[in-house]
Amino acid sequence: MLADTGMVGDPYLWVIGPIVIFIALAGWLALTLHASRKRERPVGKDPGLPHRGAVTGGIIQGSPSQRTRRDAAPTPAEREAARRLAREREAAEREAAERRAAERRAAQARSERREPWWRLRRRAHRAHRAR
Repeated sequence: MLADTGMVGDPYLWVIGPIVIFIALAGWLALTLHASRKRERPVGKDPGLPHRGAVTGGIIQGSPSQRTRRDAAPTPAEREAARRLAREREAAEREAAERRAAERRAAQARSERREPWWRLRRRAHRAHRAR
């Protein structure tokens, strides 16, 4: 009884089990390779920060009625300096957005140029065999 050589369990499971496991591993490997290869980023979407107008970032910019009475009203020189700073900040943000867009286009062009791993492996094998 202890030395029984008969199969334990359903014989179909001995055949189907390894096949199912192999298919699951192959699928997982294919999905992992596909996900590591292609990086899709939404184009033209906002970065996810809330757009709340003048209070974005916690800084309230606006008319003196938005301040308390203890705050002194800005002088004309301070208003001009604030306008100049706002223009410079907008120009810097515009340049940064253009730079990010150019980098995104370059990265997308690089990813589209990249060859699949099996072609690279085949090319390396042929080059090694030609030596």
